This record gives sequence, C-alpha cells and structure tokens, in this order.
Amino acid sequence: MPSFTLRPMKAADKPVILDIASRTWEGSDYLPFVFDDWLADRDGGFVAALLDDRVVGCGKLTFLTPVDAWLEGLRKDPAVSGGGLAEAVTRHFLRRLAGRPDLRSVRFSTYVFNERSIAVNERLGFRMRRAFSCKTWTRKRDELSRVVCPEAGRVSVVRDPAEVRRFVEASSWLGAAGGLVYEGWRVYPYSWDLFRSRYLDPGRCLGVLDVGRPAGLAAFAHDTRFDETYVKLAFVEAADRETANALFDALFEYVKDHARDDNEIEMILPPGTRIGGWAAERGYKSWEREDDFLVYELPLPLLAGFARGG
Repeated sequence: MPSFTLRPMKAADKPVILDIASRTWEGSDYLPFVFDDWLADRDGGFVAALLDDRVVGCGKLTFLTPVDAWLEGLRKDPAVSGGGLAEAVTRHFLRRLAGRPDLRSVRFSTYVFNERSIAVNERLGFRMRRAFSCKTWTRKRDELSRVVCPEAGRVSVVRDPAEVRRFVEASSWLGAAGGLVYEGWRVYPYSWDLFRSRYLDPGRCLGVLDVGRPAGLAAFAHDTRFDETYVKLAFVEAADRETANALFDALFEYVKDHARDDNEIEMILPPGTRIGGWAAERGYKSWEREDDFLVYELPLPLLAGFARGG
C-alpha cells in the first residue's frame, strides 16, 4: 500500500488539483469552483496528499456550524494505484476533531456506488444514517424557451419569518429528512437561525399563499461560483399536486431568468414524501437508481480512539 504524507494545501497546488479534478466524474467535478474558498477557510482544514513528494490528492474538513464537522472533497489522482489515501486523510481530520469536547456531529455524504470510500469509512467506525435520492432537472439554454411555466404567477417570495418557521417545522419533509437540511451534497443540521440566514433572508423562499399562510414552500440556494446555473433545492413541501406544480414553475422561471449554457436544479429527496412523484412528473430524474445519496455519521464516543493515535 502506498505511504501518503499530508500537508496544508497551498495556492501553488491549484494546477495539480485542477488536473486531478478534470479526470474525475467525467470532468464535471465541482472542486475547481470551490478551491479558492476552501484555501481561505481558516476554521476547517484543506490538505494535500503527497506520494513521493508529488501532490496526488486532497481532502477537506469544514465546520457547517461551530460544532458540526463535515468531511468532503476527498480526491485521488486516478493514475495512482493502490489504496490508503482516503484512510490517511480521514484519520488526520479525526485526530484533530478528537480534541473538540463540544462537537455535536461528524458526517459526510457519498454516492452509493463509491464502494471503496464507504468500506474505508465503515472500517473507521462511520455508520450510514440515511439514504436519499439525488434528483436533477437539467436544460440547455436553447431548451429553456420551450419550458412553459403557467402557474408561476401564483408564487411569490415569502418573507414572513413566523409563517415560514411554522410551515417548515410542521412539514413532513423536515421529519423525513431526519431534522437535516440537504443543500446539494452538504447536509446541515436544521435550526431556524440557519434556515432563515440561508434561505429566508436572501429571498430564496418561494411560496403559494392561502389567506396569507403558505400552502406550499420551496427554499433554495443558487451557487453562483459555478459556470452553470446551479440551483440547490433544500426544502419543498406542498399541500397538493397543483401547489407543487406552481412551485416547480416558479423555480423553472427563476432558472430561465438566470440562464447560462447549462442549467440545473438539484434536489436531495427524502424517502416517503409525496413531492417525489410530483417532481418526477415535472422532469426531475434520478441518476442510476433511487436511494443513491448516503449520509454517514461517526458515533462521537469513537473519537477518543483517534486522539490516542487510532
């Protein structure tokens, strides 16, 4: 097995990491768009993995809140054979986290067919918490003119904190999601402060109102760092199919208003929600199968073992 060494990532490593990313996920890796932000993150950690003094991979530790740790960005040069990089990077971060008595969670997400990473992390003690379905709606710019949104006019930006909070916290969506908020491939622990700051205050909550109260609500993030229009649908709940269709129409209109050559809405769908069938009717598709988005969590008592060099 190769012997990897780790060090903090440097700005000078960017060309190598971008080259690795260009050979990952058929060239659709998001890492080139977040590299600079990750390098500037002083709370978490961004490390380069070296083999024979050559950068061959990386990994990222992010604090989604001051007490919730998230592992992401694990990459290895596809030309490097043998294992060990994932375990070396994960152990490195877990040793650091072991000194945090206030920590509430350590999690990561992965694709269901990422079997090697899953096996490594299960061996380290991570346990799958939930399985969801990643569904996407995609259109090229020249296709958007054919997207008809007749019900978008029923939808408005919702700004009433009390009504939004009441609706979200009573929703079947939040319950099915296990009290977590799935924004793209990051998973945030729900709190009202987080929901308000990420979606309500920036004007990213769209609602269908019935006598001033939401009958349906969609909350989303628009990550403008990407060279495509990339909308991450974090919450959607509707009383009926018609209300859901109005919300989808409004989201499609939003994409049309911000169109680039490539356009995508991504939804991480909790199991057992009615919205899934309605989304499928409107063109949201899974990749290779359902239940393909997995969330793993480390039982916190296991961290003590890593403090001792485990």
